[in-house]
Amino acid sequence: MALAWESNYTLTTLIHSLWGGMSKPELWGLIVLGAGAVVGLVSGGPAGLVLAAVCLVVGLVLFVASEAMGTKRKGVNPSTPSSTEPTAPVLVLVKEVHARPQRGNKFQEISDPDQADLEFEVFANCWLVNATDELLGITELELCLRKAEGSTMVLQRTPGDLANWRLGRLKDELDSWGVRYLQAAQEQISELDSRAALQGGVAREGWLHYQVQNVTPTEITNGSFELSVKDSRGRTHIGSAKGPHQVPGRVWPFRPESRRVTTGAEDTSQGEATSPRTAT
Repeated sequence: MALAWESNYTLTTLIHSLWGGMSKPELWGLIVLGAGAVVGLVSGGPAGLVLAAVCLVVGLVLFVASEAMGTKRKGVNPSTPSSTEPTAPVLVLVKEVHARPQRGNKFQEISDPDQADLEFEVFANCWLVNATDELLGITELELCLRKAEGSTMVLQRTPGDLANWRLGRLKDELDSWGVRYLQAAQEQISELDSRAALQGGVAREGWLHYQVQNVTPTEITNGSFELSVKDSRGRTHIGSAKGPHQVPGRVWPFRPESRRVTTGAEDTSQGEATSPRTAT
C-alpha cells in the first residue's frame, strides 16, 4: 500500500507540473498510463497485468494521436513561410567601382578632395544570380550613391558605350631571357546583359556605366554605391559596395583609330598608349 501511495503521489505531482504545457488529449493519455501502472502494482496477478496493458495501449494512443493532430495543424498553416523558398530570389553583388573625374568631357585632375565642380564617370562591376528555379527577367536597374551623412543621389545611366572604355590591369610577363616584367594592359569590359532572363542558379557578370554631377571626390570615395535590380515579378533586390572606392580609378577612354604615343599625365588619364615595361 505504501508503494501504491508513493506512485499515486508522484503521478499527481507530474500532472500538476505538466498541466500548463500539454493539450487535453496528451494529459489524459498520461493519466491513463499512470492509472494503469498504479492498478497493475496494486492488484497484481494476471488480471492486474491485463488491465495495466490495456491502460498502456489506450494512453499511448491518446498521446500519439494528439501529437499527430498538432503536426497536421502546423503543416497547413498558411502564414508559416516555406523553408524551401529563398529569402533573396536574386542575389546582387557590386564587386568594384571606378570613378573618373571629368570636366567638359575631359579628364580632370583632383586638386581638392572637397571640389564640387566635377563630373564623374562611374563604372560598376556587377554580379547577379537567380536563386530560384524559374526564369526571371530584369525590368529595371538603378544605381544610387549613399553619402556618409545619409543622403542619396540617383545616378544617370549611360548604356551601350562600354566599347569606348578599357580597364587598366598590371600583368606579369617573361621575355625570352627569363626576365620578369610588369606591363600595363587594357582589358575590354562587357556590359551587364539586362535583356535576357536570368536562369536559375546561373551567375551573370558585367559592367554598368553611370554619370553623376555636383558631388565631391571625398563623397565618392567614402560613399556607398547601391544597385537596385527589379525583376519581372515586381520584386526589388539590392546590392551595395562600401568605400573607399577607386578615384580616379583604372577605367580609361579607348580610341582604336588613334596610334600616336604620348608621355606624361596624358598617358595615364586617357589610356591611349601602353606604359613602358619595368623589370623586376
